[in-house]
Amino acid sequence: MIKINLLSDREAIQKETTRQQVSIFILTICLVVVILGGIQFYQYRQRQDLEQRIQYVQQEIKELEKKVGEVEKYKEAKKALETKLQIIERLQKNKMLVVRLLDTIGETIPEKMWLQDLGLKGGKLSMEGYAVDNETIATFMRGLQGTKSFRSVELVLAERKEVEGVGMKHFSLVAALAPAKTEAGKKGAKQDKTGRIRKAK
Repeated sequence: MIKINLLSDREAIQKETTRQQVSIFILTICLVVVILGGIQFYQYRQRQDLEQRIQYVQQEIKELEKKVGEVEKYKEAKKALETKLQIIERLQKNKMLVVRLLDTIGETIPEKMWLQDLGLKGGKLSMEGYAVDNETIATFMRGLQGTKSFRSVELVLAERKEVEGVGMKHFSLVAALAPAKTEAGKKGAKQDKTGRIRKAK
């Protein structure tokens, strides 16, 4: 009669099953470690790429800021230059205006009068000086009023003062400048009945 040891077979099967389970567990752990390592490595590479991109963008921003600063400096220099040019142009215009006014005054001032001070501000010319009498001052005012340079002349002050023992009239005038005429006004252009423009004689 043949006897079969079932107990030893069961133990062998249990050992084999346990060995397989341990192997599967170890393989699972290894697989999880590999997957986690791969994910970690991928995230590390992604972070490196992002850091490089951030550095590139920051460098671009610095270059743009430098260019913007240069543009702002250029704008400031241009604005300063335009301001200087405007001042020079205004000074040139004022210079020509002063020369014209001085010529007009020199042509109209009487012999028995002299000017002590002149001032130009806000389209008005202030004059201060001395004359022998009121009639000389009036003659000077009428002369200025009759020119094209002044719109109106007003007497601000007229008082008697002694100059080196001689009685004189100390006066102060304010003359409003006449508005600048246009080229058409200077040429005196007119229209005839046919609508054509002809020069005034």
